[in-house]
Amino acid sequence: MRSFLDSLFKHKVPFIYTDQRYQVKKLLKEQFARSKTIVLFYLDIKNMSEIEAKFGFQEAGHILIQLERVLLDASHSVLRGEAALIAIQKLWGDDYAVYLSWEGTYKDEIMKELCLDLKREVEDKVNKRVTYPNINPIEVHIGYAKIDGDDLVKEMYTSVKYASQMAKFGIMSREFKNIELFNHILETEDIHMVAQPIVSLKTGALLGWESLLRGPEGSAFYSPADLFDCAQKTGRSFQLESLCRRKAIDNFKYIESSCKLFINLDARSIDDPFLLRGEIFKQMERYRLTPHNIVFEITERHAIKNFDSFREIIQEYRKKGYLIAVDDAGAGYSSLEAIAEIYPDYIKLDMALIRNVDIDPIKQALLETFVKFANKVKCKIIAEGIETESELETLINLGVDYGQGFILGRPNKEFLSIREEAGKFIKHLNWNNKTTDEEYTNKVGDILTSTICVTKDTLVREVHYIFERNNKIDSLVIVNDKQPIGLIMRSQIYQILGGQYGSSLYYEKSISQIMNKSPLIVDKRTKIDEVAKLAMDRVSFHLYDVIIVTENDKYLGIVSVQSLLDMLAKVQLEMAAVSNPLTGLPGNIRIEKEISKRLNNKQDFSVIYCDLDKFKFFNDQYGFEIGDEIILRTAKILATANRVIGDKQGFVGHIGGDDFIIITDPAYARQYGDYIKEHFYSQFKGGEGLRVESINQDTLCISLACLNCLPGRYNTPLQVSEMAAKVKKAAKQINGLSFVEDEYLLQKV
Repeated sequence: MRSFLDSLFKHKVPFIYTDQRYQVKKLLKEQFARSKTIVLFYLDIKNMSEIEAKFGFQEAGHILIQLERVLLDASHSVLRGEAALIAIQKLWGDDYAVYLSWEGTYKDEIMKELCLDLKREVEDKVNKRVTYPNINPIEVHIGYAKIDGDDLVKEMYTSVKYASQMAKFGIMSREFKNIELFNHILETEDIHMVAQPIVSLKTGALLGWESLLRGPEGSAFYSPADLFDCAQKTGRSFQLESLCRRKAIDNFKYIESSCKLFINLDARSIDDPFLLRGEIFKQMERYRLTPHNIVFEITERHAIKNFDSFREIIQEYRKKGYLIAVDDAGAGYSSLEAIAEIYPDYIKLDMALIRNVDIDPIKQALLETFVKFANKVKCKIIAEGIETESELETLINLGVDYGQGFILGRPNKEFLSIREEAGKFIKHLNWNNKTTDEEYTNKVGDILTSTICVTKDTLVREVHYIFERNNKIDSLVIVNDKQPIGLIMRSQIYQILGGQYGSSLYYEKSISQIMNKSPLIVDKRTKIDEVAKLAMDRVSFHLYDVIIVTENDKYLGIVSVQSLLDMLAKVQLEMAAVSNPLTGLPGNIRIEKEISKRLNNKQDFSVIYCDLDKFKFFNDQYGFEIGDEIILRTAKILATANRVIGDKQGFVGHIGGDDFIIITDPAYARQYGDYIKEHFYSQFKGGEGLRVESINQDTLCISLACLNCLPGRYNTPLQVSEMAAKVKKAAKQINGLSFVEDEYLLQKV
């Protein structure tokens, strides 16, 4: 360490002040021209503001004068051999930069020792000159940085910044060693991104992944929290976040075109030029992806200062096709304000709201409010940090759209899908919920409310008193030994008593004198649509009377016309929700239910997957209207096949797009294949809505993949789907119309 030449740089170098940076730059250029290494030492006085506060501005200025007087001599005193003093620059206040040229091999160990020597020399010389009573010995912060000379103007700034950080934290401190490691990580881009799945809590289907940062494995900066903390301390948050986004986009090549990649976007980095300009689009073009695959999560680490300008930039993202999510909703800063201003496509609920939600009624109430709000503003809720089955079950029951957490899938370098166990749990729970909902909305007995019952001998006066005391009751049921025999509505009794002689005629009479002796009474198992029809067939005077519901002819409860119609509308909406909106055929929920029912009943059945080949050509060539017409006509031929064959247990469903499914008895499977192949092209001849030159084997085909589901061969719809995909692949390899059974595939294997 002490192998320096003994000769010193003898001549004196004047101070170079802030307004003479050009001169410093010129001196540095001369040294680089001689192939010298340039090192900057940064110094400032520790606790200078406290010194000024205690002893006054004049005394603080005197200390600065003493520092300037000793700095040049101290620098010469510690320089040895390979180091030469270029210039000393006063930066601002009590901050100084000492520039050295270096001839030998640059080593951090030598620079640290030289730095500490200069610190001791400066402090020793200054304290000999500063002799104020009661003042503590003057100490200086010191740090160093190497200047490479690639962009000298920029490096004169960044080197001071880096050296000042070293000075602030202490040249030998653990914290600064971490900063050195962090800077090395950033410069070498030694980070990687992992992906955590985001899945539907209604179907278990994959929505996409969130891209998450990880540092070098085994290092102090493996955790993203540590990386971001250090980035904030060193003022390099934008560089780190920008690097993360570029790395995330680069992983796009592993993403399916139907999935989405969620990328964190700090509010302060919203104007990242990489995302707003052409660089990112060139990458996406290479991977045949679009901005619709990207969801930017506006993180809540920092509050949004100016919503007007922020909203304008968000609009630029939307114009380019990106989707927007508000992250960490419900925790910190201004998430609710951000939601109101941004109109996000997704709201990600912070894990603090999700933790122990299964046992916390307050959190459940908050989540229920978020779900209702999201439904009204047409966005989707994503719950983060789900870790237990109980939390997952609670979120499903509350109607949360999507979830993310360890129980669904851990972050991984590979783009993994949902854990199999979690997928089964979601499907099982939603299956039970759908079954319960279906039974609930299908029978009138499940939408009951209660009212007060009285006997036929109860006086009208007493009934009137009951209504007066119970403002929320609009009807009373008259019973005889728990059997309903009559009904009186609030409006009816007030109408009777409000007449000219009503009170005098009926007030002291029994209710049997004025009650409706023929109310609508139905059994609790009666279907809602049947009850609605009966209710609407009543005479107008009793059209809005409540319906009395019984069990074994005994009074059970009542149903209002309003709740009956509301539930009927809900049933119709639910039916529409599980049907394909284009063809009206049953959609994926009902398809899965049908397969599960047959599997659970140990039935022997066949599944025929029907897939149109070359369909994309028509959408591209003629537009979506022609494509929709082809889909409709395909649905018609499948439904016709079901009717002609006479398969009473047959089921035709629309998976989506140009994919259909037929579920049938194995005895009919081959008949379906033969009928569809024989009549396929005749379905596309003539008629309105299909204005194309010709549809034949060269332009459009259909592949039929038949899977024979013997009892015990498959246990879940997922297993059926996976095997069917293999059979469909074999069918699509055959030119023209094709019908392939799984037995054929198994024989080939």
